[in-house]
Amino acid sequence: MTAYLNKTLEKFGAAYLTTQRLLADADEAQWQAGKSPVPREDTTERSRGMTSDPTPSIVGDTRRLALRAAVVEVELALEHAEKLLTASRAHLTAALTKWQG
Repeated sequence: MTAYLNKTLEKFGAAYLTTQRLLADADEAQWQAGKSPVPREDTTERSRGMTSDPTPSIVGDTRRLALRAAVVEVELALEHAEKLLTASRAHLTAALTKWQG
């Protein structure tokens, strides 16, 4: 195998491993609001009998939405890369088989 192909495979492998780690970190985080505090109304008055529902703030959290969009982008890129690699591998296999007679 040429040095160029070795280098390319190493880069691909490194990108895959890095992406795998990032996806593991983002797996649960994409469904939760961001960790930094969200500004709230400044008031000294306590809530009166109302139940706090964090769902709307989690659903609408722009940081969570951006993270989810990035995860979807990676998922689509991986699906596309897998299809390209599978097709290329089939083409290489066929060409090698034909060459071998």
